[in-house]
Amino acid sequence: MSSIENINDLLKDKLFQVIGSTPSSIAESLKKVDLKGKSKEGAQIFAVSVFAAAVNKSTLETFLADSRFANIRPILSAALSIQGRSNMTALTLLGHCFLTTDVAKNISFTAEFRKKMGQDHLWAGSLDGGSLSGKQREILKDKKRLTDEAEAKALGSGFLKHVGIVQGAMTSMESKFFGVPTSGRVPSPRSPTTAGSSTGIVAFNVSKTSSVPIPADVLHYRKNIIGQSDEDIAESIERNGLEKFIENTKKLMTQDPTGEKTRRAGSTTG
Repeated sequence: MSSIENINDLLKDKLFQVIGSTPSSIAESLKKVDLKGKSKEGAQIFAVSVFAAAVNKSTLETFLADSRFANIRPILSAALSIQGRSNMTALTLLGHCFLTTDVAKNISFTAEFRKKMGQDHLWAGSLDGGSLSGKQREILKDKKRLTDEAEAKALGSGFLKHVGIVQGAMTSMESKFFGVPTSGRVPSPRSPTTAGSSTGIVAFNVSKTSSVPIPADVLHYRKNIIGQSDEDIAESIERNGLEKFIENTKKLMTQDPTGEKTRRAGSTTG
């Protein structure tokens, strides 16, 4: 890797600091987590995002702390967060993208939010009607100006197809966002329990009430290459902390890709 490529790689996931969140950048973030065909998690992300579009950050954080969202908190932490806190800019924009979809017509909350905006979604009008405050109206007008409508619609509708809430083939732009063929015959994602080179993030339960986001290839190595149980993995995470656990596993994957040496040592390393 050249110096220029290295610099670009180091700054790639920080571009939002200067250009803000875009449908394309949000799609890239969502592709980091395994959501293919997961309609329950997709519905929860839809709910959190449209709520984020209508409220302030503290109200969102309180809503997200609800126990009903326990299984998607690790997903959002992995994909749409900044220093462990919700990326409000990204979630808000994602919520507005969802408002462009037909699914939004059937949600009572979005129906009321549309009334408040005075239009169906951000790009449907001039935002001069409704009952928004002056400050809210200016913020939304700025967001509308900076975001391409076609991309916003593709992100919203493409996500719903990606998670299985809506059935049907993806458009060209939707496919580009979510990395699937335009034919609609989407290959099933490989399971981390069967594919050695799996990518993405898996929510791993460290207890009955909490989970943490772990790279799929890390979990695959621990469970299928060196034969650790869920209890072994949870204990290792508790002992080392998540960051060190992942770092240790990555080292093992490089030094002992077959897991033979680690198994002989008792598979307790890290």
